[in-house]
Amino acid sequence: MPAPADSPEPNEAHKTNTPNATCESCGAPAAGVDDLVPVHRVYVTPAAWDTEHTEEKVEVVDEVERWCFPCRTLYPHQEVEAT
Repeated sequence: MPAPADSPEPNEAHKTNTPNATCESCGAPAAGVDDLVPVHRVYVTPAAWDTEHTEEKVEVVDEVERWCFPCRTLYPHQEVEAT
């Protein structure tokens, strides 16, 4: 059965701050309208402590995800600045 024309695409609900939205990091349902915040995921690879000439590597992903408060407190990220 096709979705009504005004309904969001099946995987689009997580991109809005609606009560049925989920965190794109852990998958938990949003606790409230303002719980999910747009962020860029950051991958951090620490320098090897037992190898000379290695440096920490930080990679910021271009894709924007919406994360809940616990994920924002536990995992490296950069919040998307409002324009």
